[in-house]
Amino acid sequence: MVKSCITGVLSTLLCLVPALPAAASGLPQAVSDPKVQNEASGAKPAAASGMKTGPAGIRLGEGVTMKKKNETAGPDAVQKIVRNPQFLYRFYRPENPTARTVILLHGSGGDETSLVPLASKIWPNAVLLGVRGRVLQEGRTRWYRSITPVKFDQKDVRAEADAFVIFLSKLAESHNIDLSRATFVGYSNGANLLAATMLLHPDLVKRAVLMRPMPVLDETPVANLSKVNVLTVAGAEDKIYSPYAPALSAILKSSGARVASRTVATGHLLGDEDVRIVSEWLAAQGPDGAPAVSMQTDKPATKASAPTPSE
Repeated sequence: MVKSCITGVLSTLLCLVPALPAAASGLPQAVSDPKVQNEASGAKPAAASGMKTGPAGIRLGEGVTMKKKNETAGPDAVQKIVRNPQFLYRFYRPENPTARTVILLHGSGGDETSLVPLASKIWPNAVLLGVRGRVLQEGRTRWYRSITPVKFDQKDVRAEADAFVIFLSKLAESHNIDLSRATFVGYSNGANLLAATMLLHPDLVKRAVLMRPMPVLDETPVANLSKVNVLTVAGAEDKIYSPYAPALSAILKSSGARVASRTVATGHLLGDEDVRIVSEWLAAQGPDGAPAVSMQTDKPATKASAPTPSE
């Protein structure tokens, strides 16, 4: 009886997480691949054809979200936290994809579809892989447990980073993805998990875009990031998180990473200036991933006229 009630409550919470359609904002729609399956976890894809409505009436963008059958999330005893046993993910494939793969990590309250509209503007011909964090805390999807807006459960950050690396390595092997040539994009909570993963597993990520990030590890591990290229983008009006962005850039630089730090004259939400800055940074990359030309850093950009929330 109690188990049934808990399951019902968890199902309700999971249905509250919004899915952002891939076709939003007039962006090119991704073509789903019905053959894609999650061999790493034995998952089966749900049918995808155009815009679909899920069991709870949630509109889903084109693509296939992978999950195991008959598998439910389990609750943690602290702060109403629900932890999924696996990472859900979705591929977005354009009609004529290049060999480029972009891996997307959403912010708090988002999901595997949240960054697709923005990424589609920057990489219109790339295969996009959106991944959903496993933690549901107070009704918001996250990548690790938060204690306060700027203090985090250190054990959980490390455990989720480890789990993400295992998941992604298996997925890359089963789908023939060369992670050394992939671009990783993280926003807010997802950017923080990505930065922590880079420091804890320095061989995984070679190129990363961290939007509205901050450092989350209390103790910085020794890592060699000399082959890693990073762009950080902070928001000048993001009063909570932007003060921490320089510290993260300094940590990554001290570990050997090539870091370009930029600031947009907006808040925490993402907008057209982020698209422009990331596009310019990509254009400045040489064939080996190293900057072909220098970029001026930490200069506020023109305020975006119409910021676009990514979640």
